[in-house]
Amino acid sequence: MLRILFVDDDPDETYLFNEALEHCTLPISLSQVHNGIGLINELATGKLPDLILMDINMPYKNGIEALKDIKSNCLFKKVFVIMYSITADKALIKKAYDKGADLYLVKPDDFEGMLSVVKKLYSINWAQFERPAREHFLLQI
Repeated sequence: MLRILFVDDDPDETYLFNEALEHCTLPISLSQVHNGIGLINELATGKLPDLILMDINMPYKNGIEALKDIKSNCLFKKVFVIMYSITADKALIKKAYDKGADLYLVKPDDFEGMLSVVKKLYSINWAQFERPAREHFLLQI
């Protein structure tokens, strides 16, 4: 069972991800929070996910700030973090890489794209995953 913590303040994105997850019927357990503060609070409970799929642009504590908190805490360092954004801006991708994200994913704009995201995340062997070099950091769907 793959345990994903989905972090996004946009209810439409959350709905789309949930629908894609249900449609795929893969053994994935999903938890959700709506901002970086909620994420840190969720991790503090000690129930760590296998991976975090986190939006960058959120209120209160954005994804880059939350990423910095995660990677600076030895209790959370082993959780894989995929930054998730509508933009493929090279400067933002570089910032996410430099702050320790494991992968970067551009949000799909339709249901089929989201299905591909869910299937791709499930297909990765997270037990043997190693953070790629910067040139392979952007996850291709």
